[in-house]
Amino acid sequence: MYAQRGMALALAGAAVYLIALLLHDIGLADLRLREAQAREAMSRLQTRDAQLQVLRAQINPHFLFNSLNSISALTTQSPADARTMTLELAAFFRKTLQSAESERIALSDEVALCTHFLAVEKIRYGDRLQTHIDIAEGAQAAFILPMLLQPCVENAVKHGIRHLPEGGCIAVQAHIQGPWLYVTVVNPADPEAPRAEGTGMGLGNIRQRVAAAYGERARVAWRRLPDSFSVEIVLPMQVPANPLLKDPLP
Repeated sequence: MYAQRGMALALAGAAVYLIALLLHDIGLADLRLREAQAREAMSRLQTRDAQLQVLRAQINPHFLFNSLNSISALTTQSPADARTMTLELAAFFRKTLQSAESERIALSDEVALCTHFLAVEKIRYGDRLQTHIDIAEGAQAAFILPMLLQPCVENAVKHGIRHLPEGGCIAVQAHIQGPWLYVTVVNPADPEAPRAEGTGMGLGNIRQRVAAAYGERARVAWRRLPDSFSVEIVLPMQVPANPLLKDPLP
């Protein structure tokens, strides 16, 4: 009888010990999970901060300096153009800072940013710079990475229009095909000009951003022809009400 009672107490003690050990392990696992979640949240925050820095750094300082110099010269030559350029430059920077606050923005907002940029450059280049923007119905609401097209448009001016005495037209087009959004930026090119430095680096950065955000569900490609240069960006068609599509690229 005493042996049975001793056995029961031993089993009960062992059960209590096992339960306590199990609770300890569960608590430890929960603590580690919370710590991992905290590290992940901090990592996302740090990544977001880094992205904001990248976005702000993408504003070419030469563009700002050239614009301010142009405004200074226009204040005596053409005050009306100086005022217009100042307003467009302010609108450009306002849109840039607004875009940097979001992980995704509507394509219409990115196009508006490009429009302000081109309006500033239009005053500098005059009739040498023509633009054609054609965004298909429904594409305006597509969500894309901020500051995705503006560097392409800036490259189009820097490496296209600037080197052509007669200038040319920069075309920005977007359309939807199935579950995909296609965006292209095309600019004229001097067939005799040497390959421009910096173009591949800027577009390479865009390709890296797109790959990090979409993986294999998106692509960025560019092509140089004798008299033109084009950039094509293909993204999953994403709007606020729909999840990111996971269909393979066409």
